[in-house]
Amino acid sequence: MRRHSLTAALVAAAAAAMLATAARADFDPEAWRLFRDIQVPEGATGRHARLALDANVWDHAAGPALQDLRVLAGDTDDVGYAVFVPAKPSVRAEERPARVLNTAKRGDEASELTLDLGDGPPVTNRIRIRTPAENFRCPVTVEGSDDAKAWKTLRDDGGIFAFTGDVAKRFTTVSFPDARMRYLRVVVGAPAGAKPIDLEGATVFQEVETGPGDLPLLVERPVQARTETVQDTETWYTLDLGAKHLPVSEVRIVTGDENFSRPVRIDVGDKARMPNRAGSGMVFRYRTARCNEERLTVEFAEAFGRYVRVRIANGDDPPLAISQIVVRGRPRYVFFPFEAGRRYRLFYGNPSARAAQYDYVNVFAHLDRTEAIEARLGPPQPNPRFIATRDALPPHPWLVRNQWVLYVGLGVAVAALALIAVRALRRPPADDGAPAA
Repeated sequence: MRRHSLTAALVAAAAAAMLATAARADFDPEAWRLFRDIQVPEGATGRHARLALDANVWDHAAGPALQDLRVLAGDTDDVGYAVFVPAKPSVRAEERPARVLNTAKRGDEASELTLDLGDGPPVTNRIRIRTPAENFRCPVTVEGSDDAKAWKTLRDDGGIFAFTGDVAKRFTTVSFPDARMRYLRVVVGAPAGAKPIDLEGATVFQEVETGPGDLPLLVERPVQARTETVQDTETWYTLDLGAKHLPVSEVRIVTGDENFSRPVRIDVGDKARMPNRAGSGMVFRYRTARCNEERLTVEFAEAFGRYVRVRIANGDDPPLAISQIVVRGRPRYVFFPFEAGRRYRLFYGNPSARAAQYDYVNVFAHLDRTEAIEARLGPPQPNPRFIATRDALPPHPWLVRNQWVLYVGLGVAVAALALIAVRALRRPPADDGAPAA
């Protein structure tokens, strides 16, 4: 009987091991360095919750993809989650080409372009001007009319610009208040010390602000330290954001200077001395009697890093007096299914973790995000079960991609033990007692 009991215990243990491995997927509490308690308001009810990721998560996560995030309910339940990135809240209507009625030159002072938007003109508030000219800065006036006779000034302090060189940029779109007029007339003043530029045509559209979304599109990345150096004709500002992998996509300079234009290059990376090129742009501000335009923000494709280097080309001009540089980037929110009364924790800090795949990602696509409970992260805590040597022994990539082999192996082991148990049960018991007298 002892042999039968031992065999049954082995079968039960193997089956339990297989079920536990399948339930917890790749989460091993010994391989994750840190965790944070997920705090929800007392008495909160709902089926879903969300939390914003802070700099500490970015700094210790496996990388920008956040592949090592795991949400645990209780002690062992690996809960599916979805990472949400807010989308840009403004939309722009399709650009429509406008029929050119005529182009003309007003002596040496300006170029003129008259457009016909046709019967039943759409509402417009932007006009993009086409010109073959390069390296110019021109003031712009936009006028509108219903009959091409009586003209109303829609804007008289606009401007268009084009720059070539290391940073080639064109700013030829002029905004004005919403208007529904059949005719638009654009008067482009001549560049300083030059003749009026040629105008080829234009497209018009309406940009509509849909209002802020339920979550902010961009958040400021506080600058922990800033250094300034002069490199030949450039000024370099190196900004330390204090945490690795932070997503950034916008830099804005703050200065009281006026009437300038400077090319700007942005580098971003986790290494202070060798950040990667992220983007470039032009910052300018013009305050004159004929032009009131500025652009002090450089937008670029999202990049990840702790350090942001802003390189401003000064040419032969003195450096700008910059009082502040503001860095902003897209936040990340984690949404997960919530059940009142359970303890939830966020684990991170496992460079060997693979990206998890959850059905909840598809469920999340059909949720009303505004109904999610707003949760917060508690202070970072070291995982008491973490074993440092686990970092030195990451799982073999082939096993990570083919975990079914592990499950099949466990299944075969369980089946073999079960077969042994059955055969043992069918075998007649041995007579180990002495014969009766």
